[in-house]
Amino acid sequence: MENLNFEADAIIDPRDAEIAELRQQLEHANRRDAFKADQLDQFNKAIMGVIGDSVEALAESVADKMVDDRIVETVTDCFDIYEHQSEIETMIDERLAERLGEEMTSDESREAIESQVREVLAGATVSLDV
Repeated sequence: MENLNFEADAIIDPRDAEIAELRQQLEHANRRDAFKADQLDQFNKAIMGVIGDSVEALAESVADKMVDDRIVETVTDCFDIYEHQSEIETMIDERLAERLGEEMTSDESREAIESQVREVLAGATVSLDV
């Protein structure tokens, strides 16, 4: 048989109070997490303010090195100076013969040769595909 003296409020009220307490704890935990997240964000901004320029400079340096390495790799893959050796020698010989028509010392001769090589290489055309 049923207990007619049963008080439903006595059972429901403690659970309602417990639920309300848990909700307050959850709100408190959420506020604490939001505060910690805000502090972490401020700390991040401070750290990046201090090291940001260094990180950016390092990143640019690494990127520049990678580009330079790629250019060197491309040039060495595409341009083989030995394929043009006879043409270069011919140009140097022609220009050197003009200058060597005069009497020169060995130092002057060496300087003339270096000058001719610079002139030939200065007129060279190199194309790069990156």
